[in-house]
Amino acid sequence: MKLTFAGTGSAFCMAADNFQSNMVLETTPSGDEQPKRLLIDCGSDARHSLRKLGCMPNDFEAVYISHLHSDHIGGLEWMALANYFIFDGHRVDLITARELIEPLWEHSLRGGLETSDHGNSTLSSYFDVIALEPEDGFEWQGLKFDVIPAAHVVTEEKTMFSFALFGHAKDKSFFLTTDAIFDPDAHMPFYKKADIIFQDCELGPRHSGVHAHYDQLVTLPAEVKAKMWLYHYQAYDKPDAKADGFCGFISPEQSFDLG
Repeated sequence: MKLTFAGTGSAFCMAADNFQSNMVLETTPSGDEQPKRLLIDCGSDARHSLRKLGCMPNDFEAVYISHLHSDHIGGLEWMALANYFIFDGHRVDLITARELIEPLWEHSLRGGLETSDHGNSTLSSYFDVIALEPEDGFEWQGLKFDVIPAAHVVTEEKTMFSFALFGHAKDKSFFLTTDAIFDPDAHMPFYKKADIIFQDCELGPRHSGVHAHYDQLVTLPAEVKAKMWLYHYQAYDKPDAKADGFCGFISPEQSFDLG
């Protein structure tokens, strides 16, 4: 089982070779010749980043959506229409928190997907929708995931959560923050029990308050930083993460063996 980063950039990444931070989890079950693939988030540039990995929409059995920002859902219309029109109606499981399903359809996908050649469509016309109760987690190809609501955008009116993942792989457990504010009190239990941490990390002079900034992450305990890889960064000069105790910044197309 391996996790490959199709891209490692922020929502506003400009470089064509550093796409948005979407990931491909791949495993080849015993007795199968073809790998099974789970796409973790499907951002606006997924059609380009996935092609660089040699993947097409019909190469996936499932897609997990963490939250509703365009760098995490902007490629879903492309995936839906490509599978329907080009790849003989290939079906993909769409796995996401129950509370995200209605706004995902009503506010992001309905305008482009509802009217089609087979009449009015819904989200389930294109995907096999799996609505999660986060406290229950889910399993995919024998891999157990805990689903963790992580505060991402916090205002006086409401908090937008991104649903982070804690994966229990055969040989390694991993914590994937998706998008989250710097919240060491909430995240420390997951930091401590994970064998490897994939942490979204903001760079540059401005602290947006919706991602952990490098200046904040560098204050974490040494034993946490020693198993933490950084991604979702902007196109600023990168600090020497290894010198600061981290594993490093993830490069586009970099893969991690999870056993």
